[in-house]
Amino acid sequence: MVKELEIYKILIKYAPIDYLTLARKANIKKHQNSELTSILKKLKNNNKITENKDHTYSPVSLVESVEGKIEYASEGKFAFVNVEENSEKNKSIFIPKNEFNGAFNGDIVKVNVLRYLNGDSKDFGKVTEILESKIKTISGIIKFKNNRFFFEPINKNFKNFFFTIIDSSIVLENEIVVSAEILKKSRNNFCEISIINKIGDLNDPMVFVNSYLVDNNVSSNFSKKVLAEALKLPNEIDKSGIINRLDLRNETIVTIDGNDTKDFDDAISVKINSDNTYELGVHIADVSYYVKENSEIDKEALKRGTSIYLVNKVIPMLPEKLSNGICSLNPNVDRFTLSTIITIDKNGNTLKCEIKPTIIRSKYRLTYDRVNQFINENKLFDDNKLNEMLDKAVELAKIIRKYKNDQGYIDFEIKEPYVKTNDKGEVLDIIVKETGFAENLIEDFMMRANEEVALYLAKHKFPAMYRIHEKPSEEKLIMFKEILNELNINVEIDMNNITPKSFRETIEKIKLQRDDEYTKMLFLRTMSKAIYSSNNIGHFGLASNNYCHFTSPIRRYPDLIIHRIIRDLVLNKDKSKVSYYNQILENIAKQNTESEALALLNERSTNDLKFAEYWKSKIGEKVTGQVLSIMPFGLFVQFENHTEAMVHKTNMCDNEYEINDLKTEFKSQNRVIKIGDNVDVIISGADEKTGKVDAILYECFISQNFDKKGLNDKK
Repeated sequence: MVKELEIYKILIKYAPIDYLTLARKANIKKHQNSELTSILKKLKNNNKITENKDHTYSPVSLVESVEGKIEYASEGKFAFVNVEENSEKNKSIFIPKNEFNGAFNGDIVKVNVLRYLNGDSKDFGKVTEILESKIKTISGIIKFKNNRFFFEPINKNFKNFFFTIIDSSIVLENEIVVSAEILKKSRNNFCEISIINKIGDLNDPMVFVNSYLVDNNVSSNFSKKVLAEALKLPNEIDKSGIINRLDLRNETIVTIDGNDTKDFDDAISVKINSDNTYELGVHIADVSYYVKENSEIDKEALKRGTSIYLVNKVIPMLPEKLSNGICSLNPNVDRFTLSTIITIDKNGNTLKCEIKPTIIRSKYRLTYDRVNQFINENKLFDDNKLNEMLDKAVELAKIIRKYKNDQGYIDFEIKEPYVKTNDKGEVLDIIVKETGFAENLIEDFMMRANEEVALYLAKHKFPAMYRIHEKPSEEKLIMFKEILNELNINVEIDMNNITPKSFRETIEKIKLQRDDEYTKMLFLRTMSKAIYSSNNIGHFGLASNNYCHFTSPIRRYPDLIIHRIIRDLVLNKDKSKVSYYNQILENIAKQNTESEALALLNERSTNDLKFAEYWKSKIGEKVTGQVLSIMPFGLFVQFENHTEAMVHKTNMCDNEYEINDLKTEFKSQNRVIKIGDNVDVIISGADEKTGKVDAILYECFISQNFDKKGLNDKK
């Protein structure tokens, strides 16, 4: 009979030890193999040992059991589970691939944290239970081999899983992209699936964008309950809702948006008062009038948190009946709004702000391009009242921008690439969209409205959901200064008394010595991330003591919450709601911060897929770019159109490169590459499934005579 204690003693003495060696040292006979296997299984289940990825065994002890979300890294080679220790600190538990036990990326899992008894390695985790499966469907390519259909997942996170097609609701064909429902998962990474529908053919230009949306559970469709509720909403305003609203239908009120915008949630008006002060009207769609708390539409809006803007379509937060219909401030129709009527003097100071329920009729749907022509080329409109209003708006915008700059407002001037596509979704070009005065005008007017609403709520001690932004941490400022020194940029930074104004002055001094895309990125990386919170600490980047999101309730849930607070506490004076909002706001703030980050990730990831499509047609071409990031494995180069490619260090000729501590320099025996350097590269690869673009240093390409035929293979 095989004794468990003896086996355990051998494991402690000789670990890591494989099965055969263990059997030999324990004098296990052939007929006793099943007993040994049973003992090892029991020891594993009792967290006494672990099976390593090389199939050896080591003794461990159980440190604790935790719960959290598993997040894959390096295409599923390992993962982490993030656990909140307290309100200010999280810890990450490392999970080796062999301990996933069927958990998909994003699943909520229970994990046993284990520690090797020899103490040589860090703690690691083992998934013991999947508490909530987040991924219900995945996308893949159907392959036909050996008279059978196979499912090959597109997302490389799933490449370690094996999928068996149990049934299909469509006729399967070779080389089509489909979505599949996960029917069953097992601990040994085998999955049973049912094919739901066809996403598209491989030559469909949007097929990988749509497959990404499937893999990340992003859907533009609304449930039947939500749509049924939306169907009951009116197409026109109801007369009963006009009562107690300020009637602004005869005012010159306009919307100014992008050429492709379909949902208009903000409109503006500007007048000169008799005392030569300005009256700025910011009129926002009164979404809270239609979307009632805890309605099906409201629950779905909270779940989504924000609209997602993809390459050639929008995943809306609200159903179209609202977003493009009754809530949208379309021209020449009556709409209910919440308006801030702000009196501003010639120096940009707010003298008075009133928040009122209003009814408006937008006179024009203007575009940024057309208003920029009005400003820059004096291209007037046919309506003199409109021209006069826009002239006053331009005057006021200049005053507000100067006021904000004097306070320390920081415009990082980060330019984003814009993908131009045809109706099918094929990439025609990628350009950098310049920001004109009209865009800044609307931004500044909306910012002032957001500030005034936040100030009003703070002054009256009403609960609110603020948009907050902490000052840069001391750690980031030290790193910032060290990198500047490395780049021979000399400026003084007061680490102990950093203010928006002093930081802006520092940036202006840096720009006099160096002003390029890298320094702009450096400024941005030094800043903390803006988040939502019920605790108001101000907004450092905007130089605002009080800031909230009020101006976009069609596309952002935090704005809808602010509208509700205004309706309940300011307009209806319902004091019974104060304690209620105090209870719910922080959780909603946290949820919306996460929703915003996820939406941004989805937007950037799908953009990357189209960037790869663009560069795939240019494989083999020579391009000049600027080094924006240096990592131990290589460097990232940004091109004129603000897309990027990765140059792996194996594609840099000199074999061994060393990176300095600040990650500003890559050095080999023959070459030094620094952050901000311009380099010539050859585009060597572009993967439309992952969005990755690869390049080779041009001089390396020439000197080592890479296979040009292989580079130009664009199949």
